[in-house]
Amino acid sequence: MIVVNGRALALRSEPAGTRPFTFFPSMGEYPVYDDGVYDSFDERDQRFHAYREAVAARAAGKVVLDIGTGRDALWAVTAARAGARHVYAVEEQPGTAAQASQVVADAGLADRITVIRGRSTEISLPERAEVCVSEIVGNIASAEGAVAVLADAGKRLCTDDCAWIPFRIQTWAAAVDLSGQSPVMATESLPYVERIFAAVGRPFDLRLCLAGPVGDLRISSVTAVESIVFDGRRDAPASSPATSTASLMVEVAGARATGLLLWSRIAVTSGSRQIDTLAGDTRGWAPVYVPLGLAGVPVRQGDRLTVALRSTTSDDGIHPDYQLVVSAPGGPLTWSSPYRGSGFRRSPLYEVLFPVTSGF
Repeated sequence: MIVVNGRALALRSEPAGTRPFTFFPSMGEYPVYDDGVYDSFDERDQRFHAYREAVAARAAGKVVLDIGTGRDALWAVTAARAGARHVYAVEEQPGTAAQASQVVADAGLADRITVIRGRSTEISLPERAEVCVSEIVGNIASAEGAVAVLADAGKRLCTDDCAWIPFRIQTWAAAVDLSGQSPVMATESLPYVERIFAAVGRPFDLRLCLAGPVGDLRISSVTAVESIVFDGRRDAPASSPATSTASLMVEVAGARATGLLLWSRIAVTSGSRQIDTLAGDTRGWAPVYVPLGLAGVPVRQGDRLTVALRSTTSDDGIHPDYQLVVSAPGGPLTWSSPYRGSGFRRSPLYEVLFPVTSGF
């Protein structure tokens, strides 16, 4: 049970680990981070090491811009300790910005790191940055607004030859079979569901991540459905709207395609090994589950599924709205996921997860 606008809302949940697979909300798009989330970003996983090495290798003598510096100002501090001439660390959330300022002061780096509270699209800098580092990468790669935010930074805040960290972000897709599993939300995630609904102002069919050995659910080949390169030597990433089409081949006999998984792959530098969310390279991101039906669509080995992903910028000018169409046996299936939501309990999965609307 959670509370939305003062009213109780039932939600079907169990503690994580009690079932092979549990859902939890995609959180990075919304201002709901807490110490538990930030602690996971401190995990010394592949993501952490790749970012640290990239920042340390490029920061010496340079002006560095860190967009979305977070509670611990991780990459701002790394850049300063690597010899950056100055670091501008931007953080939108007031409380988080205050924590970052304290971290910088405690590290004795307040003379070399300036923490700026606000959106990077709404601030100015006294000088242009030669290195730009950010982790505004979503569980769907572009979901946290990286295209709009970094395009703006490239125009206003950075030099023409700026080094971008990360270099490329991608979203990959695969068909999965979740039939036979009983959908539940992880109990531990309920406070985040409540905060997301509060941030938007109402319940809606929020994007869901899937926890568990999700790679075991895959029944098709994998393909990239979104690929965005940040590099001053190339044209800027495609502006909204952007559409991509790709094809998946079913590899399992007698399966049912209940949905797609969408997950991020991040190349921190042009020559670095990709960080793959589905492979478990990091706790920083998680695969998103796109429901196509509780019972699923019967598919045969060798069937081809065409996936078309379209993104348009939402009304806040930053975050994308998504529409995904899968051409499957029996006809096309559509998933719509606006950033601020446009409906509640619109599909059988959400009707199961939220069994009683209590007037919503």
